[in-house]
Amino acid sequence: MYNPAQQQQQQAQYAQRGAAGPAQGGAYPGDHHQQAAAAAAAYHQQTQAMPASQAAAQAAAQAQRKRHTTDSMLADSIRGMKKGKPTSRAIPPSIQKHIPESALYGQLQKDERALDWTLARKRAELAEGLANRPQRIKRTLRIFLSNTCANQPFQKEEQAALRAQNRGDNQERSATPQAKPDATGASSNEAGPSNPSSSSADADVPSWTLRIEGRLLDPSFRSRAVHAKMAQATSDRIGAQKFSNLVKSCVIELSRDPAAYPAEENLVEWHRPTPNVAPQAATRDGHEIPLITASDPGLDGFEVKRKGSEPVKCKIALYLSHTPERYALDPALASLLDIKEETRAGIISALWAYIKDRKLLDERDRRMVRLDPPLQHLFKTEAIAFHHLPEVVNRLLHPPNPIVIEYWIRTDVDANKHSTAYDIELDLEDWMSRVKQERVLSSFDAQGDHAREVADLDERIAQAVQSLANHGSARDFLYSFSQDPQQHLSSWLASQSRDLDSILGSKSSVPGAGWGAGVSNEEMRRAETFTGAWVDEAITGHVALETARRKKELEEREREQERDRRAQRAREQQAQREREQGGGGGRVPGMLAGPQ
Repeated sequence: MYNPAQQQQQQAQYAQRGAAGPAQGGAYPGDHHQQAAAAAAAYHQQTQAMPASQAAAQAAAQAQRKRHTTDSMLADSIRGMKKGKPTSRAIPPSIQKHIPESALYGQLQKDERALDWTLARKRAELAEGLANRPQRIKRTLRIFLSNTCANQPFQKEEQAALRAQNRGDNQERSATPQAKPDATGASSNEAGPSNPSSSSADADVPSWTLRIEGRLLDPSFRSRAVHAKMAQATSDRIGAQKFSNLVKSCVIELSRDPAAYPAEENLVEWHRPTPNVAPQAATRDGHEIPLITASDPGLDGFEVKRKGSEPVKCKIALYLSHTPERYALDPALASLLDIKEETRAGIISALWAYIKDRKLLDERDRRMVRLDPPLQHLFKTEAIAFHHLPEVVNRLLHPPNPIVIEYWIRTDVDANKHSTAYDIELDLEDWMSRVKQERVLSSFDAQGDHAREVADLDERIAQAVQSLANHGSARDFLYSFSQDPQQHLSSWLASQSRDLDSILGSKSSVPGAGWGAGVSNEEMRRAETFTGAWVDEAITGHVALETARRKKELEEREREQERDRRAQRAREQQAQREREQGGGGGRVPGMLAGPQ
């Protein structure tokens, strides 16, 4: 029965204790009605405050989702930057489906690939033509011959007459009253005595010097500006073609009395040093460069100095330098091919043309050549394999004949220049055409300015395509969410869960579900996971794996038992042999046991 006085007394006791009872979850005795009323009031207040808090929570969730979308897009962009620069310039198929105009971009890409392929093919053809068929040009080498004399008899007579004339002039000046003696008593105009020790012993010996000079003439079709440059280069000797670079050897034979002059002085030889640096394939400032580059500098000519006072007849033999090397053919082969001098490749080409013209190839075996009588006489055989022709032709090649020039060295004049200049035609590589071709090749160079500009544009296009792909992915994501938010979030969460399991390594493999298949821990907690079609296959695979494991264990156990049985038989055989040896080892044959 409810007693108000007792209730007031209990309330006073709880108030003295600091109201510890209700704070600890207790209840006043007999106060059930008040507790129910208080709970109802609290629930009513909570239900009234629910709409405001729920709206605030929804707004916070929406702001968080928006921020998460922005962060995810930014993360994708940062992740793409970490992976490296984008290289693909192809628009994704999803973008092409939504933007039909993107087909024009695909057509431009096809045209660009066709253009790149055409340019690469043209460059390869041009480079091959430049390497295999260099441009050749005919140039003229002009040779000048001259000689000078020193201390010849007529020069000594002229010098003696000049000294006598100078001495007479000095004596006449010394007889005049204007001449005053100096401090030493000698006249200032008197010529002092000569010092015979100041001149060497060979200073008065008659001698002569032979000069051989050469200069490469410019082609007649060159322009005036190029002629001016070449003339300046020739005068300054800066990058001009040197005479010693065009001649391989020079031999001078002097026709003099061997009794009066040693034989070694009558023969002079010069051989060009072996080049130790490859020739360059370009020009410097429009000037030609030497054909070769060696440790010794190029020479414009040669000088030969010898003693003698009589005119000398000399024979000069010049062996020209050819690139590639040229050879003189055997007279019989030269008359057959109608060429006297040619390169090895040119000779083989002429011989091949002769074989095709005479139809000498074997009808059955096209590698064999059936020689006609003239070739049989040269090669000493009736048939020969075509790949053996260069080896046989090399036996019929000789060094080219030198250019021989005869010249009389005169000793009756101070300087003698031959009235005739000798022109020699040379077949050289046309450096001007080579430079033009290299300029064309440089326009296709992958390291050139145009190539770098194209590479920058390609990089910008790839970045734009990557940005377009990112926006397309964002559009597809949002479109799927707008169509079915629940299904979209479920699939997205499952995908994120699988990715997280892959990163953390918490994926549980399912036997028999296929190579690399797996089920996450979250999916393992759900019963519907085990109702799929993969369960039967997984069970079959699991049983097969267990059967194979059990079979492998049984086979391993059988092998171990077999090894144990073999070891046991080996021990028994060893023990049997030991017993047999121990039973008869104590007796000596032919002797009786015990005393006699």
